[in-house]
Formats: sequence, C-alpha cells, structure tokens
Amino acid sequence: MLRLINAELFKLRKRSMTRILLFVLVGILIIIYFILLAVSNANLPIPHDEGMPRIVNLLGLPVAIPLAFMFLAGLGSILAVILVASSMGNEYNWRTIRTVLTSSESRFKLLGAKLISAIIFILLGMVIGVATGFIMSMITTAIGGYKFDFSFATGSYVWDQFLQFWRTFYVMLPYIFLAFLLSIVGRSAMPGIALGIAILFFEPIITGLMNLAGGWIAEIPAYLLGENVNAITALADLPAGFGGGFGFRAIGEMPSVLHATVVLGIYSVVSLALAFYIFRKRDVTA
Repeated sequence: MLRLINAELFKLRKRSMTRILLFVLVGILIIIYFILLAVSNANLPIPHDEGMPRIVNLLGLPVAIPLAFMFLAGLGSILAVILVASSMGNEYNWRTIRTVLTSSESRFKLLGAKLISAIIFILLGMVIGVATGFIMSMITTAIGGYKFDFSFATGSYVWDQFLQFWRTFYVMLPYIFLAFLLSIVGRSAMPGIALGIAILFFEPIITGLMNLAGGWIAEIPAYLLGENVNAITALADLPAGFGGGFGFRAIGEMPSVLHATVVLGIYSVVSLALAFYIFRKRDVTA
C-alpha cells in the first residue's frame, strides 16, 4: 500500500495540473484580498447598521484565517474536484488503467492509494491557502493603514481555527468523493470535473427556487449539500452577513450542525462506497 501511495504522490507531484491548481488557488486569494482592500477604500453608499458587514472588518487580522477558510470551502472544493477527478479519470483517458492495475496488489488498494495521495495534496493546499490568506491580510492591513493587533491570538482562537480547518475539509469531502465516483462511472476525468463543478454552482440556484416554492418542497434543501455545508462553515465566526461555502448564508433557518454533519457524512460514505463497488465489479477492458 505504501508503495502505491508513494507512486501516486510522485505522479501528482510531477503533473503540471497540480502546480497549476495551486497557482490558481493562491492567485485568486491574492486578487480577492486586493479587491476587498479596494472596496474598503471606496465611498460606497452601503448602510452598515442593519446587519451589513463593513468590508474593513474582513481585512483585520482576527478575521484573516476564518475568511480564508470561507474561500477554501468554495474555491477549494472546485480545485479539489478537478484534482481528484483528474487523478482517477486520466488513467482512463491515457489508457493506462490496465497497466496500473497489473502493477497493483488489488483494486481496493489502488483506489485507496489514489484517494489518500490526493487528500494529502488537498490538505497541503489548504495549509498554503490559509497561510496566503493570513499573509495577504497583513499586507492589506499595512497598505490600508489599519492597526496591527495580535491580542486575538489566544489558545482558544488557535483551537477554534484548528477545528475550522477540519470542518472545512469535512464539507469538501462529499464533492471530492462524488467527483471520484463520477470519474469512475464515466471512465474519464471530464464527467467528474463537469458534474462536480455543476453541482457546486447550480445547487444554490435550485435550492433558492425550492425555498421560494414553500411547503414540502422548501424542506428538500435541508437534505442536499449546499445548506448543510453553509451550516458548518457558518461556525467560522465571520462578521454578520458572511459565512457559507460560497460567501453568503442562505435566507432562513439553516440545518443544525448535527444534522449537517450526518447528511454530509451520508453523501460521502455512499459516494465512496459506490466508487469502490463499481470499480471492483467493472471490467476495465470494456
């Protein structure tokens, strides 16, 4: 198993796709922080006394890490979907799947090695993303002339951010495993990437329409991914009005954290189990 994991880590490390995804993550985070700085310096006629947060509040150091986690929950999920789907799907695209299988001890170990290696890179990417967010917060604080105050960095704060790191990773898992499953079902990276990203972007639109419909239809979003992701990422303790995987919280009452944890866990387990089952039963020569 360790031999397979090392081989997959080597392949991911050498592929230009991995570096490109990391550059995209870091680049977009840098751009977002400079945009926030520009907006904070603009005289916009936006009221701040009715629950609307001040952009300046998002540039302060205490919010730097929670804000980075918020971006990672959305942007990070997209990039993780691309990485995982490419890792598995490209074996079909390049017609190397049979060669890989013959050099592996079992199909189970091959899939396990691919997932473990991809998750290792995703976790490293998250660490780099959080570090980028904190560094950019220091830069924008200096450029904006705001006060440097590190009194927030208590043991409780560090522990909360440690928990939020794993919460953010947890909400990414359903999308990661779904992309992994779809790349196996479609025998290509494209189904995993296309459908995984489509779910990330279009589910909020669909759930918004369901909420407007009212009645029993409005109860369905509580059992989909988006609102449960928002319920967990809202624990990041950002200024009022912000939170959720893609920035803003859903209108109305969100599911409880326990409900969200269970629902997301079910999606993850089912997607992962189906991926292993289909791959084990499928004739890869077909």
